[in-house]
Amino acid sequence: MANPTNLLDLPVDILLLIFPYLDAASFLSLTSSCAALHSPSFTNDSQYWSTLVRTTFRVPNQPVVQTDGVRWQKLYKRLRTQSRIYTWGNNEKACLGHSYDTPSGPRGRMRHARRRQHISWPAEMQATEGLGIVSDVQCGGWSTSLLTAKGALYTVGVLDGLHIFQRPPFRQAAMTQPTALRYPPGFVPPRERHDASTAIRQFSSGRSHVLGLSDSGRIWSWQSIELAALHVKFLHHETKEAGQGTGSRGTVHKVVAGWNKSAALIEGTGIVLWDPLQREVDETEIEDTALVLLSAVGPKTGFRHTKGSKRGRETAGDAYDASLAETVGEVKGFILLEHVVLFNTDIGRVFAAQIFWDRNQQRIGEPVEVTVGNPQSPAEAAADAVTANQPAGSAFATDVQGSFQSFAIFTKAGEVLTSNQDRLMDLLLNRPTQHPLFTRIPALQHHGVISLAFGDYHFHALHSSGSITSYGTEPQGCGCLGLGGDADPEGRLRGIRYQGIGGDGRLVPHAYSEGRRVWFEEQKRDWIKFITAGGGDPAEAAARMRDALGSPDVRCQGEVSEWVEQQGRDWEGKFGVASGEENDDGLGAYFALSVTAAGWHSGALVLVNEDLAARVREACEVRDPMTPPEKETSSTPTTSAAAEPSATPTTTSSSSLFSWATSTALDYTRWFLGIAPYSASSSSPSPPPNPNNNNNNGGRTEQQIHYPRSYGDSPRAGYKYVWASDHFPRLRLSDGTAMPGEVEFDEWRYARPVFDLDAGAAPV
Repeated sequence: MANPTNLLDLPVDILLLIFPYLDAASFLSLTSSCAALHSPSFTNDSQYWSTLVRTTFRVPNQPVVQTDGVRWQKLYKRLRTQSRIYTWGNNEKACLGHSYDTPSGPRGRMRHARRRQHISWPAEMQATEGLGIVSDVQCGGWSTSLLTAKGALYTVGVLDGLHIFQRPPFRQAAMTQPTALRYPPGFVPPRERHDASTAIRQFSSGRSHVLGLSDSGRIWSWQSIELAALHVKFLHHETKEAGQGTGSRGTVHKVVAGWNKSAALIEGTGIVLWDPLQREVDETEIEDTALVLLSAVGPKTGFRHTKGSKRGRETAGDAYDASLAETVGEVKGFILLEHVVLFNTDIGRVFAAQIFWDRNQQRIGEPVEVTVGNPQSPAEAAADAVTANQPAGSAFATDVQGSFQSFAIFTKAGEVLTSNQDRLMDLLLNRPTQHPLFTRIPALQHHGVISLAFGDYHFHALHSSGSITSYGTEPQGCGCLGLGGDADPEGRLRGIRYQGIGGDGRLVPHAYSEGRRVWFEEQKRDWIKFITAGGGDPAEAAARMRDALGSPDVRCQGEVSEWVEQQGRDWEGKFGVASGEENDDGLGAYFALSVTAAGWHSGALVLVNEDLAARVREACEVRDPMTPPEKETSSTPTTSAAAEPSATPTTTSSSSLFSWATSTALDYTRWFLGIAPYSASSSSPSPPPNPNNNNNNGGRTEQQIHYPRSYGDSPRAGYKYVWASDHFPRLRLSDGTAMPGEVEFDEWRYARPVFDLDAGAAPV
């Protein structure tokens, strides 16, 4: 009788093939059974944890960090309870999922519509508690769509906002809360129970429609939240769902909803392009399938590597071409711009093909290779040279991302190269140009960038650290950068310069050296409000504030905004809250899993560690010794102005008198900077009165009185922030200039970066 084979006698490759069949509990039990299996090479196996996260929660793959097993393991633990959706920017047609305030009167209506339509700080989307685990979020032109772990799609806003002059039922109604996208009668909604034909595993949100790819491989298309989806079938191309015959030909690998087209990568065919489907309002929903008559296939996009020579060629059919393996390769990812298809392949090359679509022709042009450019160092060049068949002087491309008119290419060396469709068309049309094809933004190079999300004029970068940085322009101060402001000085102190009649906000060139992070902590927002209002001594800081916030010279604003950025970068460490304690996984209180953008708005899927966030919040607060005990309220935080003690000059409390004096100084400071004062006169347009306020306050509404909460020195009555006496920063600028003032010079929390001002001036 042969001796039994022990598990540890098996080759490592066999063990790695067994792991995917185990759930998390079984996998951890197995790897804990002996010291040999409890090594990091097994417990942190990237293939296992990334596959488990993507299959359990339907999280999209992130090629840049696909091999980071520790990261995927931490995400698996946090996704079950900590996923939150944050949105910001232009809230037109309720696309952010934030409800509007009820105005009272003509003046109040104008004031509140402005404030609620433009959200400058990330705010949590409303009514998402009952949706379950959210695994992906994407913005459309007038919408934001969510995918849950059950495969259900929900959308806020409207999918197609073009028909604004039509009346219902032809004009789509805006949904202020997440609404489930519908299926034709007879199909089981994923939120009720799992059905492979309707549970979405991958989706794409275009400008005015959404495409979904189900577990079975079926393509669904929506152009309205109120109308049922259509099952997409092609007249000239075969698509196959799971269980339909043998072989892989016809399998749909990915769908992409673009600006004005739909696309899918189909096994044995390639990248297929077609017009978005439209279901008429009066059309019966029992018609569940639409046959696409006009479509186009991208040349040289159908090649797939096959197993075995003879059998492989039979399976691939006419898509098999041995020469394509070396000249083009297998398509790994693709994006759909307004007039261009862009794709990268497994041999590290990138190709672009122009879309020709009018009455006379519907086709995709011959692909043109996009040379990604030379690596930055000899070591990076040697790493790229490992891959065979690389063109001379070209880096190995690992991913391509983008939408509308902007895109980015990721390289194995850690570079992120940004460009736009106009510069790409020069290449496709062979037009001479003096402008380089790509821009190398310093903040994106070797900074762990996972993905980029592009809007019309702005874009965000998601970093492996879980942070999000913003770049570009904020049209009409709409808040799409997520850096605060809406033409207020908080945004200016983050590095935004508002210019023009419409108040467009453009980041200073200094912001492109290290980036400007999106803040999710409320305490950071209170801190920057306090600093922007002049700190503890606004009169002493007036000259520095003029230089940093109101000077035509961008140098001072740029360097002060970088100093502010460094203070917020290590917020937890700044207040002595060490990461990794008390069951913390080291990902921080707010860890962004994905970021999205479209039009003038943005969103993010964020994992929130409530316990760590509470510890940071408590570390920022101290009891106010100036407040009498009888004045203190409950320890429950409040943001209502009615809960704060009155701060008029007639009060006897020294702290209230100090607050009144400070607010008066702040009013003069804001007037000096050309900003509306906090305590506006009664003749100025005022917001609607607070129904909870019964005080006359000398003819001034409660909102017109400056409370400490308004400029961030106190979280609530009886408490103050630890920065309540800090001053407006005073720096020695990089050219040796000393900012005016009487306080000591501030030190940089990290080394002051070497600013590349030309990088910020270059177009994306």
